[in-house]
Amino acid sequence: MKYFIQTYGCQMNTSDSERLASVLERLGYEKASELQEADFLAFNTCSVRQKAEDRVLGLRPKLLELREQNPKIIFAITGCMVKKSSTKNDMAKKDELLRRMPEVDIAFRIEDVAKLPIFISKIDADLEFKDNLDDGTLENYFKIAPRKEANYSVFVPVMTGCDKFCTYCIVPYTRGREYSRDFNEILDECRKHVEEGALEITLVGQTVNTYGLSFNDRKSGKFNDFKMNPFAALLREVDKLKDKGLKRLRFTSPHPRDFHDDIIAAMAECETLCPYFHMPVQSGDNRTLRRMNRNYTMEEYIEILSKIRSAIPRVAISTDIIVGFCGETEEEFERTYEMYRRLQWDWCYLARYSPRKGTYSEKKLKDDVPPDEKARRWHKLNDLMMNIAAGKAQSLVGQTLNVLVNTQIGETCSGRTDSFKEVKFKSGRTLLGRIVPVKITHTKGIEIFGELA
Repeated sequence: MKYFIQTYGCQMNTSDSERLASVLERLGYEKASELQEADFLAFNTCSVRQKAEDRVLGLRPKLLELREQNPKIIFAITGCMVKKSSTKNDMAKKDELLRRMPEVDIAFRIEDVAKLPIFISKIDADLEFKDNLDDGTLENYFKIAPRKEANYSVFVPVMTGCDKFCTYCIVPYTRGREYSRDFNEILDECRKHVEEGALEITLVGQTVNTYGLSFNDRKSGKFNDFKMNPFAALLREVDKLKDKGLKRLRFTSPHPRDFHDDIIAAMAECETLCPYFHMPVQSGDNRTLRRMNRNYTMEEYIEILSKIRSAIPRVAISTDIIVGFCGETEEEFERTYEMYRRLQWDWCYLARYSPRKGTYSEKKLKDDVPPDEKARRWHKLNDLMMNIAAGKAQSLVGQTLNVLVNTQIGETCSGRTDSFKEVKFKSGRTLLGRIVPVKITHTKGIEIFGELA
């Protein structure tokens, strides 16, 4: 039996897929090199924007084609789109996705991944598993040892869920409320990864810097004795793994509201922490931010950004922006545009607003910015972003930077600097998974090229 996992969305989903792969291999499945070979095909989904969900819903013709080729294939969906774990045979308690996509056999919340033998057996009772997972070791999702794609760079989840309730986002309703993982359990996993060769660890969560601060966390009492912000304490403890071989520490994605001063101090003082952070802003206009329920003002965001740049002078920062949100006027968009010109982010993940079914904005706000106007605003802001990014790339020419090689095809290598800039260069020897010095020789737009130093 073979499995294949198609992952959409953020690094949290990537981490989830590694745990799903681990469970499937314990059941006796082997990884397929392509989805056409799979007997179990899983889609790990993202639901932050409607476009992401539409991509999954658009898979229906492909699923019918695959089932014609392999009538016994099992299709499963997990991730942020799934609200209720169920199978197509659960008549009364079926997740809505299974009604909208009747080709799919199983929909399961990622927290229920250890229940896969039960779900699969409801679809094919004749299947026999190498391990039925009934020993209790997988009862807690966080305790599942991931099946890592690359030993040198790994993702470690520190929390799940979200309490922010941004009006455009469905995640709090699908992932549930914020819940933080045990502090020592995270450290144990990080330590194990480093012992197995990890040079880079990325701590992940929906709002990773709220670690230990949620209502559920306060209610549990697990973090009451911390003398500093729990996430700051976590960064400092993971940083100590530098003595075991850890070279780089990252985290994503934080929420601006929870960037406390002791987190910024830890960011500046931890030797392994990379000088790159992703800090979503979504809009540069306070009225738009209120409609989004972001719970900060641009003045507060700028103050946090200034503190980070003062503490870490060579820091690179990326962001998220949505254009054309409900009620966004031309004046409000121009504030976002001017804010981008002023703050000069290194990169931005731009999106045109689309109503996400089930969110507050879809139910209560009017999607009143025409599609062609959304497109115009997107292109205008994208042009500015690309110009700024190209200028930042050009400023690196002549510098020698350490690059963690994550792709090598023949002699062509590419990898990331500690500030998350992608660099391409050539080498006649295998460098995958190694950190090597590369002298930046030239750029082409936002593309950066170099040679081994």
